Amino acid sequence: MKNIWDGRCITMNKMWKAKEISEKTQIIQYPKSVEKWDILEVTLYSHIKYENPFRQVSLWGEFKSKETCEKVWGFYDGEGRWKIRFMPQETGEYAFHIFSNDPNMNEHSGSFISLPAGENNHGPVYPNKILHFSYADGTPFFVLGTTAYGWTYRPYDIRTKTLESFEKYKFNKIRMLLTPKYYQGEDGDVDISYEPECYPFEGKPGNFDFERFIPAYFQNYERCLSDLKKRGIEADVILFHFYDFGHFGIDRMDEEQALFYLQYVIRRFSAFRNVWWSLANEYDVSVEADGDGGSMVRTRVNRRNWDVIGEYIKANDIYQHPRSIHNYPSGEIYPNRSWMTHVSYQHPNTYQLLIDLKRRYQKPVVNDEYQYEGNVKYEWGNSTPEEVVFSHWLSFMAGGYATHGEAIKIKNNRDIFWTYGGEITGESAKRIRFLKEIALGCSFQEMKPDWRNTDGINYFSISKEDMEYLLFFSTDMPRKRIYPGNAKTGFYNYRVEVFDVWNCKKIQEYEIHKQTAFVPAKWKAVKLTAI
Repeated sequence: MKNIWDGRCITMNKMWKAKEISEKTQIIQYPKSVEKWDILEVTLYSHIKYENPFRQVSLWGEFKSKETCEKVWGFYDGEGRWKIRFMPQETGEYAFHIFSNDPNMNEHSGSFISLPAGENNHGPVYPNKILHFSYADGTPFFVLGTTAYGWTYRPYDIRTKTLESFEKYKFNKIRMLLTPKYYQGEDGDVDISYEPECYPFEGKPGNFDFERFIPAYFQNYERCLSDLKKRGIEADVILFHFYDFGHFGIDRMDEEQALFYLQYVIRRFSAFRNVWWSLANEYDVSVEADGDGGSMVRTRVNRRNWDVIGEYIKANDIYQHPRSIHNYPSGEIYPNRSWMTHVSYQHPNTYQLLIDLKRRYQKPVVNDEYQYEGNVKYEWGNSTPEEVVFSHWLSFMAGGYATHGEAIKIKNNRDIFWTYGGEITGESAKRIRFLKEIALGCSFQEMKPDWRNTDGINYFSISKEDMEYLLFFSTDMPRKRIYPGNAKTGFYNYRVEVFDVWNCKKIQEYEIHKQTAFVPAKWKAVKLTAI
């Protein structure tokens, strides 16, 4: 292939010229072709030993097409191996040039072909039409999320069952912690204490060296990112988590260490098209000593300068993956910021509050935790299936999105899907999957709450002007009548589809050509499409 590199965007310091090296370990490896929006990985090796290669070695590549030139930083992957990952966003020829202060890796060039995206490759997800999301190729993206905080470091068979559950229920966004989780509740009702095979940092829990990463931990996490990508699932990567009750001490890294950690993570993960960045899980919670040898959970506190974190990610992620931050339910939803691409909030109010947030922020809104279906003692994890399905439907009728979770104890108080994945056993997931099927059959990005046919308690409506309606009824109201359509013009010609959303089936389909009353009936949805 013709090398189209012309050197016009070389910015390296010319004092870093490559030296003569005789060792046979000087190697560069990369594929000759890759799909658009997939990962072009350049691997380089050096025989030079460093006291701390994460700090001492600078490595970057400049990737040039006919239209663009991108500077991409590399990272140390262990065992004398460095990598640079690049996600091409165009098709055609690319050339690259590698620079480093390590003479083994300095001044390498190469080229590759970016092929058209495959059938299941729609590119990264971005905010679109102000309040919604779409893939880079324009395909609308309907968020159907779930939560499995620590599934990535469970054994292979558990991870396999977890992926099967994600697929079975058509979840396409997973909230997942990057670092391990430790939590035993106020009275031990749940036991979240599995240890990973290795940790993200060198050292021991409570005494980690935050300037030395363990590549094997991140390699395992990347395998999970790849497994999700193959299935068309977005990974909502939670970067910081502030209560492990002193077990790991990861929440104690200082601001400089936090930015160094972020730098490493962005360089490793940002070329994955299915990555989202969640700055924190419950950013406004902290666990402090209570003075009596115990611990106390404090809320409405800021452990970090989140604007610095958000702006850092925005400035260093060249692919501009979605960015958000998640609050404690009795805390504060984070104020609107330019680095924030969408609103991620936690609160049981999935309707009025969601509508208010859309209005105030003018960004997509996802209720990422409205309380889980489960049987734990705590209010966050003991919702009934009916409560969960109702909450999720309200998020859709508000013109927004939501994230499911399951906190059901079966064999013990440890293997709970909400944190460790496994097999979904609850009743809400299949009914939320049916909601998604209905949503994808609608012009959901064009539909807005329809106040004419909504009481905000028992029956709800969204519409695309008078061309399309979706009504949702949560209660039997035999004395009430709903009249969708345009009474001013007399337009009432619709194809009507009636769904039983609890039993997950369409129960009627017919046409109407005059003003027609619809009577609210529990767990029914009615779709009207103009004909």
